[in-house]
Amino acid sequence: MNQCQIYDNSSLNFFRATCGFMALIAYLIQNEWLVLLTGLLFLVGMFSMKLNFIYQFHRLFLEKAMKQKFVAIQKDSGELKFVYGFTATCFLISFFLIYFDKFVNIAWGLELLVAFLTLLASFANLCLASLMYVVFKKMLVK
Repeated sequence: MNQCQIYDNSSLNFFRATCGFMALIAYLIQNEWLVLLTGLLFLVGMFSMKLNFIYQFHRLFLEKAMKQKFVAIQKDSGELKFVYGFTATCFLISFFLIYFDKFVNIAWGLELLVAFLTLLASFANLCLASLMYVVFKKMLVK
């Protein structure tokens, strides 16, 4: 069984919201480089939360400047890696399809869908990739 990690919920939501709005702006201005940047942010966050500079900046800002306490949540260590890896994969697939001019409308649709799901995870705390992780984990345990 994977060990649980403790994360700051508001910083996770801030990261998701920042990336979701970046992806939404990328769609609105049709900029594939913002899609790449968003995908790379999730990819870096998959390897370590210490490398996720948006998460670390928000957490440091809350602790030092705002003097707020840490809002802790426990997550399976594999869950966040799966979520970030899945999201990064979707954004990077969108980027490469757009960059190589193949299925561009489908790629922008995928990018917009993932942007909305990222914003949903941020504001409603309902992450579909986390639900997928739980379902896959239960299927593989049986």
